[in-house]
Amino acid sequence: MAAQLRAAAARRLRSGSRSERRPPEPPAVEPEKIIKMFETYAEEEDCLGMEGLCGLCEAVGIDPETDVRLLCFCWRVGAKKPSMILREEWNEGMCRLRLDSLDKLKKFVLGDSCDPTNLEQKQFRDFFKFTFLFSREGTHRTIEKDLVADLLPIAICGRSCHEETFLKFLEASSTTRVTLDQWCSFLEFSVKVGAAPGFEGYEEDGAWPLLLDEYVEQLKADAVP
Repeated sequence: MAAQLRAAAARRLRSGSRSERRPPEPPAVEPEKIIKMFETYAEEEDCLGMEGLCGLCEAVGIDPETDVRLLCFCWRVGAKKPSMILREEWNEGMCRLRLDSLDKLKKFVLGDSCDPTNLEQKQFRDFFKFTFLFSREGTHRTIEKDLVADLLPIAICGRSCHEETFLKFLEASSTTRVTLDQWCSFLEFSVKVGAAPGFEGYEEDGAWPLLLDEYVEQLKADAVP
């Protein structure tokens, strides 16, 4: 009987020791602070647009025109409409990310969480698609090629050996606007097809958008002595 009591006591001690080693609960998020932060930067009652986002970038210390972390932050929050974060998206996203102060937001934006170079390929595909959708103007489903020239070097994060040659081709081509399919296909093309002019892995019947077929055709022709 004494042995059984000692064994039970030992089990209780081990159980207590395990409970003491449990990680502390994360601090509670204060939604009212998240709402106040939104209202500090939002131009309209229910919308944080580009002017407000630029103000937010200034507060955390990044350049809204050239720093990909702005796009990654908007993606992380869950923005759905071009060039804006709605109040509901902000409140839900910031609560989920547990960002209820400017200091926390700054650490988040400047840390690994908003560095898309750390993303696995599947996540990066989602992010890359988002950069196109977020950069559209109004109800347009395409974006101008001049905007692609500015956006692609930021959004691709060094994952394409075709970036420079494709943009030169695009500048000289008759194409004026780029579709979402062409944009997303460029990333897949960059993963599967080697650099110009060899284009190792490219297949003419590979069902690439016509724009990419024309890109390959043009650069192969340019490489002929």
